[in-house]
Amino acid sequence: MNTKKDSLTVIKFGGEILETAQQLENLAQSLQSLHQQNEQIVLVHGGGPQATKLSTRLGITHKMVGGRRITDSETLEVMKMVLPGVVSSNLLALLKKYQLPGVAVSGINIIQAKKRPPKVVSGSGGELVDFGLVGDIIDVDTSLILHLLQGRYIPIVTPLSADNNGQILNINADTVAVKLAKKLKVSRFVTITQVGGVYQNLEDKNSKFSQLTTNEAKQKIADGVIQGGMIPKIEEGLDLLQDGQLDSFHIVGLDSAEALLCEIKNPGSVGTAIVHNAH
Repeated sequence: MNTKKDSLTVIKFGGEILETAQQLENLAQSLQSLHQQNEQIVLVHGGGPQATKLSTRLGITHKMVGGRRITDSETLEVMKMVLPGVVSSNLLALLKKYQLPGVAVSGINIIQAKKRPPKVVSGSGGELVDFGLVGDIIDVDTSLILHLLQGRYIPIVTPLSADNNGQILNINADTVAVKLAKKLKVSRFVTITQVGGVYQNLEDKNSKFSQLTTNEAKQKIADGVIQGGMIPKIEEGLDLLQDGQLDSFHIVGLDSAEALLCEIKNPGSVGTAIVHNAH
């Protein structure tokens, strides 16, 4: 088995990918190809659309600021139902269909977190935001993940945690994926999104950036070109470039079964590669 550092990839994707049967199949086929190439894979998933749908059905109002969900006690109950319940179960079933050895891992098992104090975030208009029962990560214990990878399993990580008092906390999946990637010292980090990249204008499919430097990405956020849920994806990902651990990370869609592999081999060929300023 290949256990070199360059054989470890963290892939993060949102719940919207699970809403489209074809994209799910494309994801599974991509994972199958990577697994057959002895790639070590860790998956981190969100569940935003599923949580929003369930909240609506239950008559619970949900609020987002800068692409991040404010989590009151009712919303936390929804996240507990959706993330380890609906989303993780569907993913495990998908991997089983493709004979891939997926294992569900709750972030509660591996993430040490504390409740986030009110803070200003991109997209909040300079206002202090109280995110409620949302956690900030103190540390990630990767021993369970490494143990699973050694056995050729594919860990599927759910972005929940708990503080030292046992209070469950919701954590943005982009944050979980990046912190886990940093601790694992991965050589590749990929975020899969519905839109498949970063655009100057979302209405114009020809305006996708094949590459953005760190400075350019920060400027696009400041200028309001990058908005909503794409903000935390970019901001968290930039954390991987700052300490020089990675030269780039990828934002890509799943329009075909080959899209993910093509983007990994040729950064910017399918999605958007965010690259270190030095390049």
